[in-house]
Amino acid sequence: MRLRIGLGRALVAAMGVALALLGAEPATAAEVRGIPLSPHQAELVAKAEATVNAMSTMRARFLQVGPQGDISEGKIYLSRPGKLRVVYDPPTPVLVVANGSYFTFVDTKLQQFSYLDIDNTPAGLLLKTGVKFQGGDVAITKIAEPPGATEITLVSKKDPAVGSLTLVFTTQPFALAQWRVIDAQGLTTAVTLQDIELGVALNKSLFETPQPR
Repeated sequence: MRLRIGLGRALVAAMGVALALLGAEPATAAEVRGIPLSPHQAELVAKAEATVNAMSTMRARFLQVGPQGDISEGKIYLSRPGKLRVVYDPPTPVLVVANGSYFTFVDTKLQQFSYLDIDNTPAGLLLKTGVKFQGGDVAITKIAEPPGATEITLVSKKDPAVGSLTLVFTTQPFALAQWRVIDAQGLTTAVTLQDIELGVALNKSLFETPQPR
């Protein structure tokens, strides 16, 4: 179980999906329904959904700042629907690949593998077609508008205690730029996208399931 939790946290760090943390216990609180949205907020949410749905492919660098201020970097490759590759720069020995059906988490140093069905994680929400931040399995708990940005915070409706995910969009242009995760222990991880390339041609081999050597 230690390996599965550790690799699950690697996905959390890479994709900002604290709700998918492996080994977390279901919350006992009542199901969260989310906040009521003003017409302006509903417009922002619709714009954020359209932005994610328009991301057919993406290649980017990322800068991750962990709960203790630890910094790591790497590359993200996205091909919607369903496909993702997250590669950490050395010395972090982590690789995450989604092949359209399930995630494979690899400790590349120890050559240890773990797997998770893509539909069992909120990461799957971002990889699907027709992304919706309202309805389904997630709820919006906060919308903030700091200067030059829109921030939308999501939780699992059924398991809100597992954590939250905040998606950060720049406003000019409106684009996904960062995500922040607060996990079940209240620890925050922030991932900022850099050198973003959208609509790029990506080799299908990037999303092939890694195999043990």
